[in-house]
Amino acid sequence: MAALVASIAGVGNFFLNLVNCLAALTGRPFKYLYNYKKNIDNLQGEVRKLKNTEEEVQVMVTVAERNVEEIKQNVKDWQNDVEKIITEAEKLIQEKENNPRCFKGLCPNWITRYKHSKKAFKLKEEDISKLLDKNILPFLPHEDKVAHPTIPQEIWLRSNEDYFAFESRTSTETNVWNALNDADIYMIGVYGMGGLGKTTLVQEVGKKAEKDKLFDDFVFVEVTETPDTKKIQTTIAKKLGLKFEDVKEDESERANKLYSRMKDKNILLIVDNIWEELDLKTVGIPSRDDRGRNKMLMTTRKKDVLEKMGSTKNFEMSILNEEEAWTLFKKMAGNVIQRRELHSLPNDVCKECGGLPIVICTIAKALRNKRQESQWKDALRVLRMPSPAQFPRILKKEYYKIKLSYDYLEHDELKKTFIISSLMENNTSISDLFKNIVSLGILEGANLTIEQAQNRLDLVVKELKESCLLFDGYTKERFSMHDVVRIIATTCGYLDHHVFTERNDIESEWKDKDKLRKCTIISLVGNNIITQLLLEGLDCPELEFFDMSRRSSSFKIPEGFFKLMPKLRVLNLFRLHHSLSPLSIDLLTNLQTLCLDYSKIKDVAIIGKLKKLKILSLRDTDIEELPIEMGQLIGLKLLDLSNCTQLEVIAPDVISKLSQLEELYIKGCRIWWKVEVLKEFKYLSQLTNLEIDIKDKKMLPKDFFSKELKKYKISIGDCSFPYQKIYENEILRMLEFKFNSTISLEEIRGIKNVELLNLAESSDDEEDLAGSNFNLQSNEITPLFNEKVIFSNLMALQLKVTSSRKIWDSQPPTFMSSLTRLNLHGCGNIKYAFPFSVAKSLSTLQDLLISDCTILKEIVAEEEGAKAVVNFAFPQVTVLTLQYLPKLTAFYHGIDTWELPMLKRLVVQGCDKFTSKYLRFHENSLHISEPKSLWLENKINSDLEHLEINNITWLSQSKTLTIFNDYKLANIPVGLLQRLENLQKLE
Repeated sequence: MAALVASIAGVGNFFLNLVNCLAALTGRPFKYLYNYKKNIDNLQGEVRKLKNTEEEVQVMVTVAERNVEEIKQNVKDWQNDVEKIITEAEKLIQEKENNPRCFKGLCPNWITRYKHSKKAFKLKEEDISKLLDKNILPFLPHEDKVAHPTIPQEIWLRSNEDYFAFESRTSTETNVWNALNDADIYMIGVYGMGGLGKTTLVQEVGKKAEKDKLFDDFVFVEVTETPDTKKIQTTIAKKLGLKFEDVKEDESERANKLYSRMKDKNILLIVDNIWEELDLKTVGIPSRDDRGRNKMLMTTRKKDVLEKMGSTKNFEMSILNEEEAWTLFKKMAGNVIQRRELHSLPNDVCKECGGLPIVICTIAKALRNKRQESQWKDALRVLRMPSPAQFPRILKKEYYKIKLSYDYLEHDELKKTFIISSLMENNTSISDLFKNIVSLGILEGANLTIEQAQNRLDLVVKELKESCLLFDGYTKERFSMHDVVRIIATTCGYLDHHVFTERNDIESEWKDKDKLRKCTIISLVGNNIITQLLLEGLDCPELEFFDMSRRSSSFKIPEGFFKLMPKLRVLNLFRLHHSLSPLSIDLLTNLQTLCLDYSKIKDVAIIGKLKKLKILSLRDTDIEELPIEMGQLIGLKLLDLSNCTQLEVIAPDVISKLSQLEELYIKGCRIWWKVEVLKEFKYLSQLTNLEIDIKDKKMLPKDFFSKELKKYKISIGDCSFPYQKIYENEILRMLEFKFNSTISLEEIRGIKNVELLNLAESSDDEEDLAGSNFNLQSNEITPLFNEKVIFSNLMALQLKVTSSRKIWDSQPPTFMSSLTRLNLHGCGNIKYAFPFSVAKSLSTLQDLLISDCTILKEIVAEEEGAKAVVNFAFPQVTVLTLQYLPKLTAFYHGIDTWELPMLKRLVVQGCDKFTSKYLRFHENSLHISEPKSLWLENKINSDLEHLEINNITWLSQSKTLTIFNDYKLANIPVGLLQRLENLQKLE
């Protein structure tokens, strides 16, 4: 055994010596075997280091990601390399533990050891060392080096499930989108009252623009009612990845940097909630040739802000219609509205929200889980009759947002006018508002005339409309107010100006004498308050305005009711059914405005005691006489007696004493004027506006006025000829005259500057002349319009001539060249509308209507000696109406074309011979050819908005063709249907 051991030891020494010799000969390769354990241990140590470093870097990466920063690519690559190296190193270390041995385990596997040792050495020296080298990878010791800041996608650019593409919003959204795609447009505005969803709409357009990659960057910034330039700059810069390093940088330095960042770029900047003009230069927003492809999309409640900033594409948003409001309400309220026990309450509540999205959403969400009928009834009560003392708790936040529009009004003039407007019905005329405002000292300016005060009020109302606190009524001369805005106005009025209405609580407010003594304005719709509390009158020493214009006509106001109102300036008592005397109004020594419209009063003599009265309105009352006592109102500036159908007598010397009178309205009365009374108008040196009917056509007003009137509506003779209502608000000076067949229009030249002349021939005179030998065609009778008839300012002429008297002279009147509207109606004895010379002079005519002329054959008559023409043009006509002309066959004898390049609306009715001609539209011309059924050969003029031929109507805007009554489909011109290429709706 000893010999065997000695033999094995000898072999081992042999191999060991052999290895040493080989190592000495070959160098490093044999060191891998020699340093096997050391290399593996060193690798394990470096792997631990690498893991620790990797954990530190991952912490930095995590922090950067949480800060919404983008990790640098070299850091990502490093982490990937580390993961690979650690995996490879750990696998090698594990193989060391499992390293197989040779010779039945008596000696190591030298080849494997060699490979492992070599690999371990290289991993440590070449790979891990580089991964831990801070000189090569400088981010390792610094947290801010692993990532760089990013601009995260804003929340508003994400999908909004609550957005509804309502039809009322679609057109606005389309208009904004088209403007964004128009390279020539820079600024776009959306305006409307608070709570409509303007912000939501522009954000939806922004989302679409991002989806279509219309811009490189998208920025949304809210300005608010208190704009902070630095805050606006910081918000825009942050969203564009621009840093303001120095917190001490002033606005101009920031503006320069922001300007450089935005100049000549492609950025959509949405500026929300603008309250006043934003100085783009101060902020640093390029706005001229340097703007590149940038666009600004703005929202505001004030249209004039957009105009001041130079925005030309501005689109108004309005409330939701009833169907849209209900759709939104159902979505927000959920399934609770389907409960039977609620009956119609959900629908009633929705209607009271007034189509205003912010109110609909708030109320619907608040009632979403309310199942009891009483809860819904209470919400309905709050909406219908909220207390003016405070906003309803359920809508407090939303109402305060809308109230900002009121808070932001710059002057008391605007705020007080807004408060008074809220006390009046929707569709109230501005002229009626004027009567309530002018005596309260609200309008700015000293010693204003009525005209000056009216102009001032027009500007104030315009600004309130542009602030979206008021909106147009049926016309621009009227106004309305949204119900929610009215609620806010009522609360503001109560808190700021002690305004009392029927919404004030009877117990806590109307019965509080101290509060009532501070009251300055009272407006009552019903009789409830007075019936319960005020039988003995009101003790309101500060009261200036009292309005009961909408109360029940049967209610009787208590005697002496106004005794304790010494400062009262304005009193509105509509629909009185009893005498004025018991009311003690003669004690109202400071009263300046008194309105008694629609009252059944007859005796108004007591009003003469109100010496400070400036405005008196007795419109539609039953007075029969204007008594001598009214002459005591020497300070009266406006007197309205319109439609007093029982008024027949004006006492002598009354009108002449009203020397301060500026406006007099006395149309619709039964007065048979005497020359002596009419001559009293000479003493009205301040008169600027007159509306009057003079029944006797022989009473022509010659030198009746001391100066030229600025506005008037004067009717002479029993005029029943209906003028088009569209003229009423557009024209300042209108004269209606029912003339005699032998009269000359020169006789009415005393009325200056007529703009609308309405002439109707007396049918009585025509009958008288029919039985005589009087020849209306005689050369002794001058044409109605001849060279001596001068109306230098005439804009519109409406004419009804029933006799065969010649209308036009061969020489056209000079006013024809400036005429814009012409209406020939009921001229039963004319065969043509104009001679060629007259028609040719109508170069400015825009609206032509010819109707009920039973024997008229041509529009334009050929004249002897006139040159032959190939076509004929009315270059400015936009509206052409031909109605009930059974004999009409041609426009002008011998020509095929009548050019109407500006035509927008064409109506042809009851002109069978005319429509049986072959009609075709080609470009801007209307052609007539051989007889055929009605046919529109070529494409309808693209500018034509309204086409109406007999029972067929085409509306281009809605792409709708309507067939009325029982008009047979077989009678519809096939050519017409073929040419309506964009037809969307057939009714």
